[in-house]
Amino acid sequence: MDTVVYIQKQFASAKRQFDGVMQDTTEEQINWAPQGTANAIGVTLVHMAGTLDNAFQNVLQGKPLLWESGGWGEKLGLSGLPGRVHGWEEIKSKHLALEPVLEYAVLVLKQADEYLAGLAAPELDRVVTVYGNERPAADLFIIQLSHLLGHTGEIAALKGMQGVKGLPF
Repeated sequence: MDTVVYIQKQFASAKRQFDGVMQDTTEEQINWAPQGTANAIGVTLVHMAGTLDNAFQNVLQGKPLLWESGGWGEKLGLSGLPGRVHGWEEIKSKHLALEPVLEYAVLVLKQADEYLAGLAAPELDRVVTVYGNERPAADLFIIQLSHLLGHTGEIAALKGMQGVKGLPF
């Protein structure tokens, strides 16, 4: 199997895992605040989708974020996208509506799928700027895949802490 096919299959598998974890998730569940410093599911979802949005739209394609072009801040009642530095306090204090949060996440994953469907081997070596460092695009795929899977597992655990099925199996 070549590297491009491997990346495509890994992202498809991660998306299936995400879809399974999000099955039957309720608005109450995404807004439940766990003890300690863990984030609510809704906060994690918006952050996860925003990070993927930045990677696939902005870094890889030089396009505006879907967050911006789709007016998602307004739809979610947020002034900004929570990222590495800003926006965390605002989103942690908001009650998030389930449908627009899921709609944004699903849209971002769909756009990533479309990008990956056209991925060609030379793209893996193209140098992109990731968190202020120049790296091959292949590194960004690895980072985003682990980010997606890590947060999907986190969401499953947060559902389990609420006494509901987290993983789909």
